[in-house]
Amino acid sequence: MEQTSTLAESLLDDLNDLSDSDEDQQERNQDDDGNNQDADGDETMLGNDETSVVENSAVGTASSSRFLSNPVLQNHLSYIETLDTNNTFLRQTKKEKEEEEHRLVVSSNRYLAMLADELAKAHGELAMAYKPKFPELEELLPNFIQYKNAVRVIGNEMDLTKVNDELNAILNSNQIITVSVAGSTTSGRPLTEDELKRVDAAASYIEQLLEVETKLTRFVENSMEALAPSICALIGPSTAARLIGLVGGLAELTKIPACNLQVIGQVKQNSTSRAGMSNASTKQHIGIVAECDLVQSMPRQLQKKALKLVAAKLALAARFDFVNVDTGRPRSDETGVQFRQALKDKFEKLQEPDKAQVLKALPKPDLTVKKRRGGKRMRRWKERFEETAMMKQANTRAFSSQQGEYGDDAMGMTMGLLDTADSGGAIRKVSEKRKMRQANTKASRKRAMTLAQQAKNKDGLASSVVFTQSSSMELVNPDANKNRVREANKKWFKENAGFQSALPKKGG
Repeated sequence: MEQTSTLAESLLDDLNDLSDSDEDQQERNQDDDGNNQDADGDETMLGNDETSVVENSAVGTASSSRFLSNPVLQNHLSYIETLDTNNTFLRQTKKEKEEEEHRLVVSSNRYLAMLADELAKAHGELAMAYKPKFPELEELLPNFIQYKNAVRVIGNEMDLTKVNDELNAILNSNQIITVSVAGSTTSGRPLTEDELKRVDAAASYIEQLLEVETKLTRFVENSMEALAPSICALIGPSTAARLIGLVGGLAELTKIPACNLQVIGQVKQNSTSRAGMSNASTKQHIGIVAECDLVQSMPRQLQKKALKLVAAKLALAARFDFVNVDTGRPRSDETGVQFRQALKDKFEKLQEPDKAQVLKALPKPDLTVKKRRGGKRMRRWKERFEETAMMKQANTRAFSSQQGEYGDDAMGMTMGLLDTADSGGAIRKVSEKRKMRQANTKASRKRAMTLAQQAKNKDGLASSVVFTQSSSMELVNPDANKNRVREANKKWFKENAGFQSALPKKGG
């Protein structure tokens, strides 16, 4: 028991020591925060307590509104709103002013990145709250701004045909048709009063986040021309602010190669975008830089090539601006203007139509006779180009003789002496085989029949098997015909036959 009590007491003492150390640490942090606020005011809070915004934005659904109520974010917003009216930079030197502007822009970019995450969470909360009413709407409208506007318009209405006019103002025709069909077959139910209040609160929170994002973006755009003048001169302040906000600052932008600058901010392809239900750009290998006026002014077939050229110049302009900021040298947009003008000239060249082929006149022939050395090599060279005997004969024409058709002969399209056998032409003619004319007499016909019969029996294919019309076979004696002819000859042509008539006898 003593040992147990001793262990328990030691554990309690350790816990007390830990609690005391935590309290001391909290007191020290509070003292440090108070000193920082007294020394630097609201401007110092922007840089020191940014981590508290991340911690507050990472809490659950119940504490999501604490992101906008964070004092550090509110102080930053109020400071940038009153920056121009109070003229805070008058008491600072030029270098201090530039450093302060750069710090504010970097802080605003970080807040914009946090706002993007917070908007994604708020969109999920709104989708969960509105899911009992229209669960299919979240997949049909992936853009959270369109989704929020559609929820505001539809509300608790079950018949979507009554709100088609309001939907026309925020959605395209394909989206309206799909949403209407899905709304007519949805499995949702009308929301209760508490659920409607929760939906309205989530939509209002998204609108507040969008308003804060607009303020920060406008401040960054206005400050970008002083922070990165070359980048703004090349792609515009709006695109430059979004680009630097995504990468996290000007220093981070200089570390990215030109090939990767093309795809920063790219919208990934999904099933919804392929079905045409998303208004966002889903082109492959295209990001925020493609939205600048230089790329958009090009025809569609040349925009990809223009994007590569703009990204290459953008990487150089970003490094030029960063070197000026880092070394304290005066910032100028001269480099960005030069890059932009060079790109415009190159784009005009790309859009020019192809030049027609120029028909050039033949050069003046050189009629002077040049001396050429003789010898075996020269003779061989002349033999390669000299006219052959056949071509000489083809180019020679016989007088007072027509060759071929009249039209070919008149136009000179003949073979010359090659086509004349009488003149010793070289073209061989095929001799025609003419059949011998035979007299149409009894003897000649008999002789022809004999020759034909002999030629017929020479093949050795004569057979005594004869196929009749019936399916049976008949065996014929090949000598029977010869015997019949022999008997007829004996009857009519024997020596003592005399004169006999071939006509049939009367009465017989």
